[in-house]
Amino acid sequence: MEEEVFMNKGNSFLGTALAASVLAFGFVGGASLSAKPRVEVRASVGFQLPHGAVQVSVGSDRYHYHRGVFYQRGRHGYVRRPAPRGAVVRSLPRGYVRVVIGSDIYYRFDGVYYTHSPTGYVVVDAPKKVKVLDTEEDVGSTPSGYESVWIGDAELLFKNGQFFERTSEGLVWVEAPIEAVVSALPSDAVVVWYEDDEYFDSDGTYFRRAPNGFKVVDAPWGEELPKD
Repeated sequence: MEEEVFMNKGNSFLGTALAASVLAFGFVGGASLSAKPRVEVRASVGFQLPHGAVQVSVGSDRYHYHRGVFYQRGRHGYVRRPAPRGAVVRSLPRGYVRVVIGSDIYYRFDGVYYTHSPTGYVVVDAPKKVKVLDTEEDVGSTPSGYESVWIGDAELLFKNGQFFERTSEGLVWVEAPIEAVVSALPSDAVVVWYEDDEYFDSDGTYFRRAPNGFKVVDAPWGEELPKD
């Protein structure tokens, strides 16, 4: 099994042990992990944690956390691990997205979901689709305050920056679909300029002006976040 590690540039084994590609900078979910190159190797070599990594304990297990990524000591040093459920971090990395499902608020970064806690943000299971409306009567009509949005032959409902789909049990939340066009921006949308183009950001969902409203688009800078 390959191990993904962060290599110290000064490692003496670098010339003979590497059997993979080297990237100038590592990015996970749009956030830079370290100024050191990310190296994927088949050989096992020693390395250092990214500068600024902090220790996080989940029960008797110990991890180190840095900008949305968890590491754990392996046989030959620290290796990246899946985010452990129950881990609490003091702050979220830049680029996270707030997800509202019913009355619950989640924070997502690189596919990992967090909820707010008194001591920071705790890693939780990905939320399941949550029913918003309860009755068949509600399902068959457009509820007050929602806008009907069509993506091809599929209808979604839009409210406060969030998209929902109809099911036999009510409305359930879905991620904002690219190319969806809404008549008006969410109230919390802010203007973002990138390379002389105007965008609107609402909790990590980006819009551009369209002839008939505002279209959901990918982040203008792709996977890499813009520099301050």
